[in-house]
Amino acid sequence: MAWTLFGSLQKIIQRPTATSIVCHRILESSTPLFASSAKRPSFGQLLSSDLEFLSRMNEPSCPCCSFVGKSLFLPWGTNDVGVELVKDAGGSLLATAEDVLSPSESWHAITSARADAAKQQQPIALVDTHGHPHLERSVEYAVKGKEEEAAPNNDPTNIVVSITCAVSPIDWDNALTYACRSRHILPALGVHPWYLGDILMKDIVESNEEEIAPDEPAKIEQYLNWEWLTDLELKLSQHPNLIVGEIGLCKMARFVREFPKSQGGKATALHLQKIVFKKQMELAARWRRPVTVHCVNAHGLFKEALEEILHEARESCSKEEILDGMRSLVTKAFPPAIAMHSFTGTAHHVQEILDFERRILYPDLAETGGKRQRGKKKRQNEETDIEGDTDILFYFGFSHSVNHIMCTSEKAKRKGIEAVQTIPSDRLLVESDVHATEDVILGTAGAAAYVAQARGESLQDVAETSTRNGLRFISSLSSRPVDT
Repeated sequence: MAWTLFGSLQKIIQRPTATSIVCHRILESSTPLFASSAKRPSFGQLLSSDLEFLSRMNEPSCPCCSFVGKSLFLPWGTNDVGVELVKDAGGSLLATAEDVLSPSESWHAITSARADAAKQQQPIALVDTHGHPHLERSVEYAVKGKEEEAAPNNDPTNIVVSITCAVSPIDWDNALTYACRSRHILPALGVHPWYLGDILMKDIVESNEEEIAPDEPAKIEQYLNWEWLTDLELKLSQHPNLIVGEIGLCKMARFVREFPKSQGGKATALHLQKIVFKKQMELAARWRRPVTVHCVNAHGLFKEALEEILHEARESCSKEEILDGMRSLVTKAFPPAIAMHSFTGTAHHVQEILDFERRILYPDLAETGGKRQRGKKKRQNEETDIEGDTDILFYFGFSHSVNHIMCTSEKAKRKGIEAVQTIPSDRLLVESDVHATEDVILGTAGAAAYVAQARGESLQDVAETSTRNGLRFISSLSSRPVDT
């Protein structure tokens, strides 16, 4: 049976001492998530060696990687904040602007419900797994003149852990510097599919008179300046708490729409996106770093990329690795955790992604159909539907700004809510996806309110579940690469 730290952790979640020790261990551990079970310590061994472990803890030398470990506790509690549900004639949940709590109302409700539990030393209220506050652009959520009230981490009993994601080599150093502000901020670096122009050899594109077909990867790759990839790997080696992201695929990107038709147009642009995406996934897999993925109108391309990554890893495996089984292959091919950022796919896309994960992690169950729960109602409140301890590869994040505010049509709202309801609870993440420090807290709280309304769950339950999931996602970090 697969060993996973958090599978056992959920059984003792009411034990703060054990929980805190485990959190210390997971943030400093270099054991890959999908390492061979024969080499993994038992949960009991982790707890019994806590004093020895704590005495050996060393903080990273760089400020941007000094993510707090010593005061990290997973959330628990019994206070619920009810959310009134609104359903259509068919009984489906609907979330409108009037129904979902505002970000400020949501944050007030979360902190109020936590007030009695503060004495139990659970300082983390929320985990924001995706944002861009280092850009320090216009404030969207915080009330003008009262921005300080919403600034993250001012209240030691209601901390918001956040990940600030760079989107281009141009702002990598900015993100690293921003992460130095607080021990509760982690940096993420990557090349966003919108910003491939920043790594494009424009002079080659403009001077090339020969039309290049998308099935000629060697010729297409000459369009890219690959110095960024070397720089990214160097930064991963220097910063043990550095995440990879924001990376991804997007058919809506201006880069795709405006790529010269003489050079293959949209098809070539999307192929370039896939190449860059796969290169970053490869780095994240090698260095055992989680990734945060942007995928808009490109779920078919995303599936195609995943299959190619798996195939290429299988082709490069040694005989020993093949004999070691599928887990060794997955460790070599994929990052330890993949967060689908501000997920805009459908319930069908969710199921396709989970089916892919089931196929590569639990091939025996995938062949027989496993114990898949059928029907949206059963899936809504069920955790990963495989008995015993399980590993989790894919997570799904939602933000107030993208999934609620920007989702305007009734059809899109309905499909979005159906997707949220389909996702197992142990994979849900909440994100601020904001561009200013002052908006981190309210943006993340707003995301929790949206998810709570969509799933018909209490706001406090969603806050606690997403915080637990967010910490698990972060805990997949490793400070050293796997053997290649």
